[in-house]
Amino acid sequence: MATPTSVENIDMGTTAWMVASTALVFLMIPGLGYFYSGMVRSKNALSLVFLCMMALAIVTLQWVVWGYSLALSETSKNPFIGDLKHWLFLDVSYKPHPNAPTVPGIVFAIYQCMFAALTPGLAIGGAAERIRVMPTIVYTFIWTTLVYDPIAYWVWAPNGWLCKLGVLDFAGGCAVETASGFGALAFYFVLGKRRGFGEEKWQPHNYLNIILGTAFLFFGWFGFNAGAASLASGRAGIAFMTTITAGATAGIVWIALAFRVEHKFSSFHFCSGAVAGMVCVTPAASIVNTWAALPMGALAGICCYYAIGLNLRLGIDDCIDVFAVHGIGGLLGVFLTGVFANKDVIGLDGTASAGGLINGNGRQLYIQLAALGSSAAWSFVVSFIVLKIMNYIPFFRFRVDPDAEEHGLDFTELGEAGYSFMREIVEMNPSPRSIRSSVHSFHETASITDPKKDMPMIKESVSSGLLTATPSVHHSA
Repeated sequence: MATPTSVENIDMGTTAWMVASTALVFLMIPGLGYFYSGMVRSKNALSLVFLCMMALAIVTLQWVVWGYSLALSETSKNPFIGDLKHWLFLDVSYKPHPNAPTVPGIVFAIYQCMFAALTPGLAIGGAAERIRVMPTIVYTFIWTTLVYDPIAYWVWAPNGWLCKLGVLDFAGGCAVETASGFGALAFYFVLGKRRGFGEEKWQPHNYLNIILGTAFLFFGWFGFNAGAASLASGRAGIAFMTTITAGATAGIVWIALAFRVEHKFSSFHFCSGAVAGMVCVTPAASIVNTWAALPMGALAGICCYYAIGLNLRLGIDDCIDVFAVHGIGGLLGVFLTGVFANKDVIGLDGTASAGGLINGNGRQLYIQLAALGSSAAWSFVVSFIVLKIMNYIPFFRFRVDPDAEEHGLDFTELGEAGYSFMREIVEMNPSPRSIRSSVHSFHETASITDPKKDMPMIKESVSSGLLTATPSVHHSA
């Protein structure tokens, strides 16, 4: 008779689905970079895409060296961290992991690697437009080891303390969303605000990048949530449906809330809302009924929208709203999973569970609170300590100097430009002050009072690729 982790249980259809899901989650990483790049000023756009892709490279190496073993070891008896049985991927081959008994262990390991690689990329967004590349690369390796791996072990490893306690976190509400959100908040308290924050009103520089990034995230999230079922089964289908339902609901709710204030529809607001909805439903994706994604998405849209406003009132420079969307959305999602988890849905693949509050299991809420509280506290405290220690070492000082911040990280950290017109501006205007005055007309720092009168007209020269901005002229009839 085959044991639960026997190679005889491996199913080729399930394995193919897991491989496809890995590719989908991979797409989320450049998608995150594009999403972030559109939200910042053009002089910093390329650096964020680069850092997201570097996170993929660094975490892949970390995962092979010891990350997978620390985060998902099935042999460690320690309730807080895994052992090093699988360091350098030793004994990771065809034998299945207990969490995915129908796919080869190597397939499950690389799928989980994509989760680990995405998470620090999320957290880095909290330091956008003011962070040096080299310290960030080193920090990514350390942060994954000290923050992501322990939380992932607590929740998902067979002997993790939260797993044994009975936490319900399907696809990363604690290890991915909450950890990245509070890691981003730690960045703010160590690095401080961007120069000019609160004095000038900045606008996203490229809404098309935001939409493109959201599309990649939306597409990849189907593998992120549905793939986490480890089975091409009914639960995977439920995860697929709850993901798109929560994202759609939150996007619409966010637009409605913003429309009350701005009296215009906004692609940016829809994208932010959609991401918040998918963040919230992630821990619940295949353990709730589809209808539960409606209130979860709506609550995510409301709570995350107002969390951004609260940050601004408190003077917190949450540059890309990582804490407001992923931190608050992750906390909300983990808690609501304890409310809406349905034992009948969980039992579709034979897993026994008492469900959540809707099944009369109020105790589950206390377990969920323990999970979200410990994950948030661990991520913030450890991130803050590591950042502080590294920041005292001159070579690892995180924040760029004022001149570099004015020039933009694309030029000062990478020596490259995300757009050809930005390179021409730098070549013609070598000083930060003149660069700033040159790009000001692109309305990245302009507060537009009347779109018909104040919106610049952008003209692009096909031959040179140089963009110029001139005020639009309207003649009365």
